[in-house]
Amino acid sequence: MEVSRQDLIKIVEQASTLTERLGECFIPDESQTNEKLITSQWETWCQVVAQSNPEKFAKRLAWDGLDSKAVGSVLGSVRLVDPKQLPVWTETLREVLQSDWETADADASRCLDIEKPIPFEEVYLPFVYVARQKLIAHVGASWQLLSEAVHISLERQLLLQLASLSAQPLQLEFSLFKALKQSAFTLLWGGGQDIGFNSNKQYQTFVKDLKTGKLLSIFQKYNVLARLVATAMDLWVEEKAEFFHRLALNLSTIQQNFQKDIGQVVAIQLNLSDLHNRGRSVIALTFASGLKLIYKPRSLGLEVTYFELLAWCNQQQVLLPFKLLKVIDCKTHGWMEFVEHLPCEDEAAVQRYYQRAGMLLCLLYVLQGNDCHDENLIASGEHPVLVDLETLLHPRAREVNATNEVGAQSLANEQFFEDSVLWTGLLPRWEFGADGGNAHDISGLGGAGGEIPFRMPKWQNINTDNMALEYEPGIMPPAANTPLLNDITLSPNDYVNELIDGFRQMYQFLSERREVLLATDSPIAAFAHQKVRFLFRPTQVYSHVLGKALNPNYLRHGVDYSIELDVLSRAFLAADAKPPIWSLLAVELQALEQMDIPYFVADSSSDALIVNPDLIIEGYFKEPSYNRMIRHLQRLNDADLAQQIAIIRGSFYSRVARGMTDTAPCTFVNAGLDLDATVHLTQLQLVHEAVEIAKELQQRAIQAADGSVTWIGMGYLPKAERMQLQPLGDGLYDGVCGVALFLAALAKVTDDTEFRDLALSALQPLRKTLQETDTSFQRRITKQMGISGSTGLGSIVYALVRVSQSLDEPELLNIASLAASLITQESIASDRSFDIIAGAAGAILGLLSFYQASSDPAVLDRATALGYHLLINRTKSNSGFRAWATLEGKLATGFSHGAAGIAYALLRLYKTTQETVFLEAAEEAIAYERSVFSPNAGNWPDVRSFTLEGGKPSFITNWCHGAPGIGLGRLGGLEILDTPEIRQEIAVALNTTQQFGLQNIDHLCCGNFGRMEVLLVGACKLSRPELWNTVQKQAAWVVARAKQVGTFYLFPELRGDIYNPGFFQGTAGIGYELLRLAYPESLPSVLLWE
Repeated sequence: MEVSRQDLIKIVEQASTLTERLGECFIPDESQTNEKLITSQWETWCQVVAQSNPEKFAKRLAWDGLDSKAVGSVLGSVRLVDPKQLPVWTETLREVLQSDWETADADASRCLDIEKPIPFEEVYLPFVYVARQKLIAHVGASWQLLSEAVHISLERQLLLQLASLSAQPLQLEFSLFKALKQSAFTLLWGGGQDIGFNSNKQYQTFVKDLKTGKLLSIFQKYNVLARLVATAMDLWVEEKAEFFHRLALNLSTIQQNFQKDIGQVVAIQLNLSDLHNRGRSVIALTFASGLKLIYKPRSLGLEVTYFELLAWCNQQQVLLPFKLLKVIDCKTHGWMEFVEHLPCEDEAAVQRYYQRAGMLLCLLYVLQGNDCHDENLIASGEHPVLVDLETLLHPRAREVNATNEVGAQSLANEQFFEDSVLWTGLLPRWEFGADGGNAHDISGLGGAGGEIPFRMPKWQNINTDNMALEYEPGIMPPAANTPLLNDITLSPNDYVNELIDGFRQMYQFLSERREVLLATDSPIAAFAHQKVRFLFRPTQVYSHVLGKALNPNYLRHGVDYSIELDVLSRAFLAADAKPPIWSLLAVELQALEQMDIPYFVADSSSDALIVNPDLIIEGYFKEPSYNRMIRHLQRLNDADLAQQIAIIRGSFYSRVARGMTDTAPCTFVNAGLDLDATVHLTQLQLVHEAVEIAKELQQRAIQAADGSVTWIGMGYLPKAERMQLQPLGDGLYDGVCGVALFLAALAKVTDDTEFRDLALSALQPLRKTLQETDTSFQRRITKQMGISGSTGLGSIVYALVRVSQSLDEPELLNIASLAASLITQESIASDRSFDIIAGAAGAILGLLSFYQASSDPAVLDRATALGYHLLINRTKSNSGFRAWATLEGKLATGFSHGAAGIAYALLRLYKTTQETVFLEAAEEAIAYERSVFSPNAGNWPDVRSFTLEGGKPSFITNWCHGAPGIGLGRLGGLEILDTPEIRQEIAVALNTTQQFGLQNIDHLCCGNFGRMEVLLVGACKLSRPELWNTVQKQAAWVVARAKQVGTFYLFPELRGDIYNPGFFQGTAGIGYELLRLAYPESLPSVLLWE
């Protein structure tokens, strides 16, 4: 088809990016001014970048030296200043559109695979043909270094890339084409759309139209697509030509170092890494001789130095030997030995594998390695082999707000993470979807695939009239990082002891040879002045942004495409002043515009970030990463070793822990103790046991330079129902507020100033955070914390009130008031969880506690607004009663996430406000739970999907889910709502709780002490001494078991040495409950937010 110069000019103008339009090559086209379009583009850009905040958007423009008038003028139509100067990619586009389709089909169709069709594959053949001819012209005789099969693989790679860019726009156009062709009868009755009907007549007609001129029309509609496909072709030619030249240049060196007479390259694996630096990525080659190599388009200096260090370790003949790889570093690129994913020979080999994995973990800990995810580790027999070393000595950026006291405090947790073994990326750690759910583990040692479901796009009925893109459930396949034995994928959780043994051995090995390693001629000296990669943002962020920008809606005009990419500027706008790294944004956008993942490097002996040769940001890093590595080596000691081992254990437990309720049965440990023969603990003994718990908290506290303290524990992630090893957050459930509440109660009971001081030190960072007056900072904190009563602002308000009362510290009430003020109408409206744990109901209880202490009417107004928020967000059940869709969108029962807890909060609100709508809503919620009650089970069903047994609901018996919590909710509201039905439900719940007895887990949320609290409240409110006797016996028995086995049981089927200091699932809550048993009249029930 003929393509005029004017056609190309128009495409260039329409496809031009915002950066180009604001430059010198384009001017506004005043003959086509469209004020409506300009206004729409402006509003969209403001929304994407600044979430429709005009002040933030103005800041974004100002930092680039732009004014609204200049920007507005280029959001509409523009013209090239010099139409004679067209971008290089337009010539490629012209060649494709004017190529002979028959010749292209005949020549390039060899890259098609009838078993693996690609959507619209025939359309891309001219592109492949033109690119292939260009590549042959560039490489000359080097073309013969690769076999014809490899040539075909290269071409198919380009075909796949073109399809990834074009298939969705073409599918959209194909759908429109079919709609126009279909008769009214077909549209009405759906004829020809039967599943399995694979006619391709309309498809063939559509493709024929594209070949005979319609393709130009497609590119004139999707101008950005035209630019991207032509650019992809040019980059493919450039990158592959470079590869050919380097292979030819280095062939003799490869033969000298690896194998003579290697022959042609007969097989190739492409795109083994993300695309960086104009489409370059890692390639695996197989030669005719059988030799396999990896080609990397970057310096392999780090790899050479790393394997030299491993060789030195092997030479000491103290530890298990590491597998060594041959590496050729050519400075701009390099070649290294291919590592096969191989099974272990026997069980002993598996144990050695994990021992070596621990040794590797320790080395990476010292070498400041990062990003060692599942694709960077290969299990080769009994050897874990790290195959991508570019993030060794990963530098740490200097915090923008480090001089701000609040900013520095908020970074304390991040600092701990950076200084621990978790930083390596080898240990299990959950990553999450945008909504905080869909947890998945991609760590080097934890990511085993096959466990986390996700939705993946899949084309159906490819290249037929019924072709469609659908999303289906998928499972992450196991990667090459998983060790195998007898074709079975092994779980690292079965070999944690071996891994820790290896870690400890390497730690002691390095400590004992510290002086040798610190010498100028040591094997680590070569790590100085190495080129290291700096991960400015997670790769997933770039991939997500790029994937969204490739939606057909944004491929019509360059402005639309640019706006979607510019979402990256949003993170910078949190700063008040222009950050010194603002210039990085332009580099990021330039990379994404050509479909690259941005790539930044640094010198390991410098504190500067090298953006490019013309842009170097001095002092960007805290210190040279080599210096940091030396400091790390110098400070190895026994205390650090113990702490890192504890973190290793905790990280592997977090991989298998399931939320608040693990429904799987676990082996009961009775330690040979007879419950009936157990003697009650005296008040003094109960307090003594609480003091022992507090002393351990004191011992394990991590102290900051300013005297504040925190702890490491298992954080509960409610949306994902997972546990994550992390520094404690701020909340009550698993944060410092819960620990402080226990310590404050203990200080009140014992009058011990040490516990008082520790409680206040734990709250110090939170107090400074809440005292910050910057409104943008407050908004971020509100969004980050949420409003809930367990981990959010509601929980913080409640805890600060109780600590203030226990310690007689009225200033803490002022801090609680600041926290309460952050629960705004906006944050209330954004709540979609509604319940005690994660939503509005918990916030109500926190605010009511403050109102009782302060009589502040503004706080009661917020609590009332939360109540009305609950009323308008109810869902009708099958029985007609309304409740709340909380977990998985289901109408949950129970206290933590269900109707019982929300009803209790509404009853408390009614008592304070006397607004009958809240009482009526509580009664209706209780009626809903009554409608699903099972008399046979004496319990209420748990509706979560993972608890279903054969499609039927199961029954949990904990505070969080099931009869105990529901009974506690009814007891808590008894003075407000007292009916025969309520009394009957309380009796059933208490009976079910008693019958359930003692189990393995001890903590409050899902364990023994939580059920004891229910019986304790029942004993006090109903004057039932037999319940009090049961509680006393149970408490004494659990304490006796903990003494005998050395620990309280906090997690199912796990070693007892997994420490967790939190309140609801840790030792702080157990300590508080022991104090409650000693002083039930003076210490309130935290499980009722009293």
